[in-house]
Amino acid sequence: MQNGLERTLSSWDGKATAPLEQAYETYRNEPHFLEHLVDLCEAPTCQRGATWLLKHHFDRKGQLSDELAARHLTAIPLFDHWETKLHFLQYFEHLRISADAKVPLNRFIESEVTSANKFVRAWACYALAIFALRFPEHKEHALDTLKQAGNRETAGSVKVRIRKALEKLDK
Repeated sequence: MQNGLERTLSSWDGKATAPLEQAYETYRNEPHFLEHLVDLCEAPTCQRGATWLLKHHFDRKGQLSDELAARHLTAIPLFDHWETKLHFLQYFEHLRISADAKVPLNRFIESEVTSANKFVRAWACYALAIFALRFPEHKEHALDTLKQAGNRETAGSVKVRIRKALEKLDK
């Protein structure tokens, strides 16, 4: 399984999702599928596809164990492609966060709030709100950061995501 999954992920063109959906259906019930998937998030040639598959897994109400989530969070510094970062930010709210991961995760999210990529920027703003809900001591800073981002943002799609993030924090 691991070699077939790795081959599929490393050869993914970044566009057609059918090969990834097929890989998910083929391997999802295999023992250690999620462990292999989390490991492949660290491989530069597999990151985009592996994080897409994790997002797909969460979209289908799947979960990661606390141990796997903690292991996955250690891979964040290795994420170099904007799509890898985007996928992670889109499923971030489904991960349990240990105290050890809190600081590096916060740094990552804060740095992506000003990403050159508008999609990453939008989802980083939303992730910042989720982070602040989990760690209330960060709420005031998150509110300030999101308000500043909203004031300087020109992309409408990012403004919408910022509004949703602010709404989430105002509840």
